Amino acid sequence: MKTINIEIVDKVKNALITNCNKRHRLIVGGRGKGASWSIARILLTEGMSKPLFIVCVREVQKTIKDSVRKILKDTIGYFGLEFFYDVQANCIKGINGTEFVFYGLHEYNADNIKSLEGADRCWVAESQSLARVSINILRPTIRKDGSIIWWDFNPRYETDPVWIDYIVNKDPHAEVLRLNWRDNPWFTKALQMEKESDYSRNEEEADHIWEGTLRCMGDKFVCPSALVDTAINNIIEKPSGLLSVGADIAHQGGDRIVFYKRFGDKIIDKYVSRYQSVPVTINHLKAFLIDTSISLNIDNGHVGAAVADFLEDDGYMVNRINFGGKPKDLDHYEDIVTEMYFNLRDNFEHYDIPNDRDLRQQLIQRKYEFINGRRGYEVMKIESKKDFKEHAVMNFNSPDEADALALTFYNPDLSSGMAGTVEYNILGG
Repeated sequence: MKTINIEIVDKVKNALITNCNKRHRLIVGGRGKGASWSIARILLTEGMSKPLFIVCVREVQKTIKDSVRKILKDTIGYFGLEFFYDVQANCIKGINGTEFVFYGLHEYNADNIKSLEGADRCWVAESQSLARVSINILRPTIRKDGSIIWWDFNPRYETDPVWIDYIVNKDPHAEVLRLNWRDNPWFTKALQMEKESDYSRNEEEADHIWEGTLRCMGDKFVCPSALVDTAINNIIEKPSGLLSVGADIAHQGGDRIVFYKRFGDKIIDKYVSRYQSVPVTINHLKAFLIDTSISLNIDNGHVGAAVADFLEDDGYMVNRINFGGKPKDLDHYEDIVTEMYFNLRDNFEHYDIPNDRDLRQQLIQRKYEFINGRRGYEVMKIESKKDFKEHAVMNFNSPDEADALALTFYNPDLSSGMAGTVEYNILGG
């Protein structure tokens, strides 16, 4: 019989395998710690000893290339395990019935994630990126007796849900292992050179990357993740009240055109597009509004003003919002866009907004500062789009969805004769 020796990092073996009976097993630290390779080796070895259903998840998985499938495939090849495991396009199967599957939690909700209920093991990759709603759906779904959830993450912000749940609150059913590049006997010379280069450029950022320190939260963020997640988790079954639309209109470049429709405190519809001409945008916005009785808050800058002109000529109720204009509350805000965001932030506990990764990332990463305001004392001012693009970490580097959401929930000063709103109610049981 052929013997195959599969090594893992000693600290991982000692803390999370030998004599560990915790349901949640977390490996926390910086880059190069060997966590992913260790978890892959552990799960492949376990899958050879008995039939297991192993679910590998992350927040967003647009294609199978975004998953940990490649790490598992490379590990199978490295140890010559092809005689046991068949690596297929969307899964990996063992000859004893073991199966690895790969999912993006962003695509799931409490109803369609039920296919994962029989999982014996779950690997949550890059779990620092998981939204609160994703964690709340995942944990009770992996419900089989004896099931184990592996969490692999590089710390990011102290407000990230996985950090709060397992590091700050110290879950009694979790074993947390802090691991770093020093603990990895297979840390390569190439990684060593990259580490040295990072430290030569920016020591604070390098500490975050390689030592796993939290990013500085000294910056002021308008929308803390906890508040945003409250709105994402809110479920308003029977909305009532005002039906209105907010529209952020971009140029025909990289930024996106975004419309949201709200029914009272609940977002009920959304439209997103890019590289779209003004006539096409007008037609899509008319279809989104349904009829002229629905009030529209629209960004009045550049292209938005032209769209507003056409809609007003056709009898639509349009509220032109000048982001840089004077706010209603001059005592606290420098401009309307700052007031919009803070009004949104202050009412998140009442709102029901979509579980949308891009929207969430845009909201929680928008900063503000105190400046000398119009009246000679300090007021709050949100950062510009240019400044936002310089630091935001996301798929799209402009806060178009967040701007549209803030517009949708903003109540402008209607004393100047701007459009009103239409009130609806859902009746019945």
